[in-house]
Amino acid sequence: MKNLEINVFGELQILVDDVDISQTIWASKKKMALLELLILNSQRPMSIARLTEAIWGDDEEINTENALKTLVSRLRKDLEENGLEGAILTVPGGYMWNADLPAKIDVFRMEEICNALSDANSLDPDVRDQFEELLNLYTDDLLPNSSLSKWIAPKSVYYHNLYLKTVYRYINLLNKAEEYGDIIRVCKIALDIDAFDSTLNLELMSALLKTGKSKEALEQYQNTTELHYSHLGLKPSDEIINFYKELIKGEKSSKAEIEEICTELREGKPNAGAFVCEYAIFHDIYHLQMRNLKRMGTTMFLALVDVRRMDNRQMEALELKQVMSRTLDVMRENLRQGDTISRYSPLQYVVLLFSVTNARMGRMVIERLKKLFYSNSKNAKYIFSYSVTPLVVDD
Repeated sequence: MKNLEINVFGELQILVDDVDISQTIWASKKKMALLELLILNSQRPMSIARLTEAIWGDDEEINTENALKTLVSRLRKDLEENGLEGAILTVPGGYMWNADLPAKIDVFRMEEICNALSDANSLDPDVRDQFEELLNLYTDDLLPNSSLSKWIAPKSVYYHNLYLKTVYRYINLLNKAEEYGDIIRVCKIALDIDAFDSTLNLELMSALLKTGKSKEALEQYQNTTELHYSHLGLKPSDEIINFYKELIKGEKSSKAEIEEICTELREGKPNAGAFVCEYAIFHDIYHLQMRNLKRMGTTMFLALVDVRRMDNRQMEALELKQVMSRTLDVMRENLRQGDTISRYSPLQYVVLLFSVTNARMGRMVIERLKKLFYSNSKNAKYIFSYSVTPLVVDD
């Protein structure tokens, strides 16, 4: 009996005695689609109508039933030539994958593991081995390059969510056991599957902090924030943004002397130009300065800078990253050191103008930035717009 292993997470693989025979089938998209359908439904028959609809859609120019018979015949021949006789059975009204054919199919093993772990409440060796097997099994989403994307998509979402739910359970149990090193490892593996998942990113940053790796935690935060802005066009979750406050605290000794702190604060030179920070810190700076306004009777203005394409088309991730980086460089280098800048949305920056005394001066400051923005020819196809408003103390 030949050893048969079938993998559908990622590209389809049919390993017969460790030799991938699916390569011979890839040349025909329809044969590959038929094979995918039969394997993913290997526990039940597939009707002729369902198979033809999935493979040919609404194509009325061909006799799809005859075309399906021909396709099944050719696929059977390919499988038989590679040692898989009797893999496809003809049943009343349709076809099915031979469930009696001994095979290890990753998608069904993954579902079996997740169901077994759904109520796990401790990390005994058998439970831990199953969690680790899941991490090795689910290396990519379900058939991401399949021609049956419309039919595959809901199944792919189901298995993706099932994977994340089970990984969360593993991390929860590792937290209870205070095994933070394993949490870091598990989160990094899972983030290769879903880099945008907020829970995984938060758990990773938290575990890094608990193991004294605050610098690496900050780098993870910055990478996550950039990914959300450049690839999703969205701000990260509030939980991730607020976590930044914990990151910047770092690990300071509770016995530090004041002289040590003064020395640390004096180290290095302040960066030229305006101060750039995350929005969570910007929010705190705003409230601090508003208290100063009330006490000292000074003024402060808020500016909102918006950058968009002239043709109103949505920017690709790389284009968005480049134009917003150029915009930030212009503002940081040409505003005063007392001013503060933060990314508010994928296409917007907010600026606190501390040294501006009236609305006219505020508009002049931002108008100067606008001219500097357009002095770079790369920005010719973008619209730099802005608004400036005074910040009034609320009694």
